[in-house]
Amino acid sequence: MKTKDLALVAAFTALAIASDFALADVPNVKLVDPIVFSVAFVFGLEMGVYVGTLSEFIWGVLSPYGFGGYIIPFLVGGEVLYALAGWAAARLWAGEGSRMSARNLYFGAALALCAFLWDLETNAGTALLSFWPSLTLQKLLATEALGIPFMVSHEVSDLLTGAVLAPLIIFYASRLARPRALAGEA
Repeated sequence: MKTKDLALVAAFTALAIASDFALADVPNVKLVDPIVFSVAFVFGLEMGVYVGTLSEFIWGVLSPYGFGGYIIPFLVGGEVLYALAGWAAARLWAGEGSRMSARNLYFGAALALCAFLWDLETNAGTALLSFWPSLTLQKLLATEALGIPFMVSHEVSDLLTGAVLAPLIIFYASRLARPRALAGEA
């Protein structure tokens, strides 16, 4: 990894963590999701995975608001979904750099879908960690059901931030550094 790439990972990770602190009082509203999506869109899957992994790990271990311990791999796995979605979106819309476009709604929908999958996966991880070795389908479904109110706020916030914030990050980040995905490089 080049120094410039390392600096970008550090800057976007810091931005994600700072935004998590700024929004700590708002349940399940985080800007790390559109940040990871946007980084993967502009700079590639590897950079998106680095930002998502570092953001979740640092938040989970060092933040008094974060969830540490055995749940961290599930949280990191969830952020990898956002990186994959951003990388895939770049394949669909390579070369488009507009701040305002109909695709913004698709970005929001993609982030909302990622939030849904992230919530399902982390709730299943919570059930696994809480009830192992006596985890049953009933306990798993009960854990998923208990998470529904938090899931809704997470999905709605990702829909909105994906449609509004992600395109802005993509637009401006593509002008900051070497935009691999927008230049057609993989």
